Amino acid sequence: MNLHIKLNLNSVRKFPDGTFGAQVITSDADDNHAFYACKVKRTAPYEVELDRSNVHEFIAGRWQTATVNDALAKKLAGAMRNFVSSYAHLFTKDVSEDRNGKQFAMWTDAVVAIADSGGKHKLKVDDKIFESKDAISLLGNGQSVVEYRLIGDPLRILSLNLADEPYIAKRLQKQFDVAKKKYMAGRNSRPIGGMSWAANQNDRKAFGKSRYDHRELGRSRA
Repeated sequence: MNLHIKLNLNSVRKFPDGTFGAQVITSDADDNHAFYACKVKRTAPYEVELDRSNVHEFIAGRWQTATVNDALAKKLAGAMRNFVSSYAHLFTKDVSEDRNGKQFAMWTDAVVAIADSGGKHKLKVDDKIFESKDAISLLGNGQSVVEYRLIGDPLRILSLNLADEPYIAKRLQKQFDVAKKKYMAGRNSRPIGGMSWAANQNDRKAFGKSRYDHRELGRSRA
């Protein structure tokens, strides 16, 4: 049976052991729904494994332990795989409650990724992912319409007129400013030639221009 799988994005939580928990909704061709709560752990940068001993289904008004077959287990893990691999690093907001233990969620607005040389910053506002024009400009001259993708639906490209959404525009600008500041700090910390300061210091020692490599220099200054 073909099932449509939807991840409840607001339910995703990260736990201190590095696992992620979330609610996943399935629906079949007859629009019958089932609600599952499950946990996965990362086994590789783009792979997760479902904890099949810790799957629950919402039945008769309460969560009950559920046994899932291989096909359903694969679908439940797949619903979380792309999300976890793309956004795991954003789970830094402590939303713990004493009775549930330590838990972390995503911030509503965040910098998803800092641009590399010639690239673009990826910025999150609510469930929308935007890209800047480039590393130092959020928008092009006179630009107000921007494209974005929704978390959980990365293949569909939507557009938004920021002139009609000043609140979102302000939040997006704030995240861009954070990203640009980090980008500029990283660029300015690299010496001429593109080497890191550590590599540059090591070369200075190798060529007899310094008595210290970068670690020795750091200790001498401590």
